[in-house]
Amino acid sequence: MTIKVRKRHTIWQKIARPFVSCLLKGKFNYKCEPCNIKPPFIVIGNHTTDYDAFFMMKSFSCPIYFVMSDHISSLKVGKLIEHLVCPIPITKSTSDAETVRGIMRVIKGGAAVGLFPEGNKSFAGDMSFIKPSTAKLFKKLNVPVVIYNIKGGYFSSPRWTHVKRKRHVHGAVKKILMPEELEKMSVEEIYDVVKENLRVNAYEVQEQEHVKFSGKNLAKNIETLLYMCPKCRAFSTLHGEGNNITCSNCDFHATYDEYGYVHGHSLISLDQMDKWQKEQLLNMDFDSFSSKVPITSDEGFEVFLKIDKFKSQPLGVFRLDLYKNEFELFSQKQTITIPLSEVSGYGIEGVNGIQLSLKDGRVYRMKNPNPVSGLKYVNLYAAIEKKPMKF
Repeated sequence: MTIKVRKRHTIWQKIARPFVSCLLKGKFNYKCEPCNIKPPFIVIGNHTTDYDAFFMMKSFSCPIYFVMSDHISSLKVGKLIEHLVCPIPITKSTSDAETVRGIMRVIKGGAAVGLFPEGNKSFAGDMSFIKPSTAKLFKKLNVPVVIYNIKGGYFSSPRWTHVKRKRHVHGAVKKILMPEELEKMSVEEIYDVVKENLRVNAYEVQEQEHVKFSGKNLAKNIETLLYMCPKCRAFSTLHGEGNNITCSNCDFHATYDEYGYVHGHSLISLDQMDKWQKEQLLNMDFDSFSSKVPITSDEGFEVFLKIDKFKSQPLGVFRLDLYKNEFELFSQKQTITIPLSEVSGYGIEGVNGIQLSLKDGRVYRMKNPNPVSGLKYVNLYAAIEKKPMKF
């Protein structure tokens, strides 16, 4: 797809703006501070909810062309979205040169680009991994880099659940790096400044603001984030129901409150618990594991093979097994083996969808209607292959 700046995109965004404003006010009690910078520029934000592009757009009067995961294109309304707002597509699990070209076309067309450098919504409330190459892009574009902070998004709509709760979200520009500043800075300096100003840790904000995000069944599906019991260290034994977190393998019990904190364990926040479980993975001796026994396994994954940005071929429902050297997708009809050495990239879609890109160009997408943890699989893969945990 060729990305072009067109008049209809401005018209449609103007038409949609009042409806979006009403939606954000009613759904999130959203408040923001306006920014009057004129395009071309690139605005970057921290990523916590599915509505972040709308939060960001509300602060600017000009249309913004957002970089979005190409799995959105595969939705039934994908072609309509492309016609109305022309998002710049990116495949999450790859380094997409075409995405960079699309960004540069929009900038050369005199328009603004919106980007969430983490590429993924935060699972535990802290910043996810940002590719250092992002800073190279900012230096190359030679336009203002607007750094935007969204606060309250994580607790208003945690990635690990669809359960509704009272919401309070605020958006504002944190810092603007002008072209003359970027020219004097090294790529490493740009990267450090971006990380420092883009980072919003939900718990650090909560310590200052102490906002209540009330609701029912607040811990439901928390096992999509917490895949290891902090007491017995078993995989996939935690379960969230009501405000309670329990383990089916031991007597662990904790509660999750309206402020986002955990009671009943020394690790009192989800970012602490997530950091702990990642450390456990990094300390595992995977060489001692048998290649014939899966490290973890879950039933019910619906698997698709990507054909193009609009279509994916359904392959069926599989059990996903992760061994120390391969992923295995098993069903009564077929078995698909994916050696870890052949994986070139990985991503998470939605709550627990897994995307694996292979060196031969194939892209597998897996989603599970059950509250199993896709995060568990990609973090185990990263630990085994000694790669950064991006989530």
